[in-house]
Amino acid sequence: MKMNIRSLFVTFISFYLVYEPLRILLETGEITEALYGLKSGLEFAFFITTLIYFWVYVLGAYVVFYRYYPAGRKVLAFSLLVPVALLAILLRYLMQETMGELLFNVRNYAAGTTLQYYIFDNLYYAIIYISVGTIYFFVQYAQYKEVQQRELLLQNQKTEMAFLRSQLNPHFLFNILNNIYSLIYYKSDNALRSVEKLSSLLRYALYEKSERVILKKEVAHLNDFIDLHRMRLDAELPVQMQVAPDVLQLKIAPFLLIPFVENAFKHGNLKNPQRPLFISLQRRDEYLEFTVQNEKRIQEKDEVGGIGIQNVQKRLALIYGDQSELDISENENEFKINLKIALSAC
Repeated sequence: MKMNIRSLFVTFISFYLVYEPLRILLETGEITEALYGLKSGLEFAFFITTLIYFWVYVLGAYVVFYRYYPAGRKVLAFSLLVPVALLAILLRYLMQETMGELLFNVRNYAAGTTLQYYIFDNLYYAIIYISVGTIYFFVQYAQYKEVQQRELLLQNQKTEMAFLRSQLNPHFLFNILNNIYSLIYYKSDNALRSVEKLSSLLRYALYEKSERVILKKEVAHLNDFIDLHRMRLDAELPVQMQVAPDVLQLKIAPFLLIPFVENAFKHGNLKNPQRPLFISLQRRDEYLEFTVQNEKRIQEKDEVGGIGIQNVQKRLALIYGDQSELDISENENEFKINLKIALSAC
């Protein structure tokens, strides 16, 4: 979401030009006063300083919520409204009381007014104009979330289709189905298991509509994916998986981790027991950390990509925004991804 100061300022001026005449009219009953009958340069100076003072309320509230609310720091955002109000009141005091008396020998409040009374009297304006900035932010934020939700829905639909067309590509499915046929023909005990795992994985890819699933479910389907490759190759693949028990009840977006492992199977060398495919899910500090590390093949025969790392990056940006970090590194022999998701988003 982009900060829109220009639109905020237009909203503020529009509100000021409507609200202030009505307020003055109700308080004084003077229509001329309500229509800003500025009779001198001094009155104009006080008008401008008052306008600046009100603008600080609006802008301060908006910036505070923009900076902290989307990041999940809601209590801090509301708490910082107090310093915003005090800053605006102090600014008005300096402009209208200190500078006004120094330059024009005029004060807005009577001499001898205590600071406590001054602050309390200005809280009325603080509530009104801080509310303007706050309401503007939440209207903009609601519109942003609505657009984001539509984009996410569209992206998820594309992801589901890409899964059938690319991730479980026809080459892979053909081999799996051939292996299942052979297992059934020879009455192997693995036949039913392979059909069950493939069906489970397809159901998860196609029909899982929840925005979040517990990590235990994602890991279970990740294991199904690995087992299908084992059955297809009829070999014990060197895979080392470390999953901390304390992360299994955390929630993530469905089908978020499997594409990274699919990429390792597609482009990695999984025939070297000395350098197994390494998969890790751990809680580190305030993050859920997912790591996939594999040895690279010298020659890659299958150039058909899976769901694509770029696709996953877009999903991460839409779902988690600044609450996720994806680091991809590689050298001549090794490929590694490291994904961090803030625990507050899990």
